[in-house]
Amino acid sequence: MQYHIAKDGVKSGPFEKEEIYRRLGRGELSGGDLGWCEGMSEWEPLSKLLPPPGATPTFAPASVMTGTFPSAAPVNSGAAIASLICGILGFFLWLPCIPAVILGHISLSAIKKSSGALTGRGMAITGLVMGYLMIAAIPIVAVAAAIAIPSFAKVSMQANQIKAVNNAKQIVIAMKMYASDNDGNYPPTLDALIEEGILNDRKLFQFPPTMDVPGQEWDYRGAGHTDSEPGNLIVLTSRMPDRNGMKIVARNDGSVQVERADQLH
Repeated sequence: MQYHIAKDGVKSGPFEKEEIYRRLGRGELSGGDLGWCEGMSEWEPLSKLLPPPGATPTFAPASVMTGTFPSAAPVNSGAAIASLICGILGFFLWLPCIPAVILGHISLSAIKKSSGALTGRGMAITGLVMGYLMIAAIPIVAVAAAIAIPSFAKVSMQANQIKAVNNAKQIVIAMKMYASDNDGNYPPTLDALIEEGILNDRKLFQFPPTMDVPGQEWDYRGAGHTDSEPGNLIVLTSRMPDRNGMKIVARNDGSVQVERADQLH
């Protein structure tokens, strides 16, 4: 008598009883695997179907002899379940999306070959789709970040630069006010503008910390000069150029501009 075997949802055979005993002995099969032979109405565990040699196997007789054998109860593919889980985790950790794709393909192949003994095609496809989506999304996010981050940094630097320029304009106006009360002479230091009450906010002397120039401060050059001297005379400038080689420059005519440091005299 020959027997068919169903192991992990995959059917094989037929095999002679002796061959099955040999496979059991080698550990290729276990007593929990299912077996069927003509005349049986359902699959039975090998431990029941083929007891140790000398014992009589027992199984339920077939009510109708059809000449064909019934299908073992289908089981979910473990790889399909794992693919779905990895696909879900990939939305949060990204790395699991790679095994989600691999396991999805493995499970779909196994399900196709199992002749209905394995199920879980929907889970495998879902895991595959989620995995591929995340794999495709990472380069898109990376490109977007590569474009957005420098643009944001540039806009942020320009905003801070505008703030510093406005501070310089207010300082120059205060210097002009001081000069009008002191025979055209500019104050000896910027602190004099605070002491005289012309300016009341010392923060005007500070640069935005995000300008990315450590130790940046104003270089006051108005001491010893008057407001009647040439208009192109530099009376205030940022001490150090920014990372683009630019300085904020205020001149005696009241103008404040951003200029290249290597072009200043």
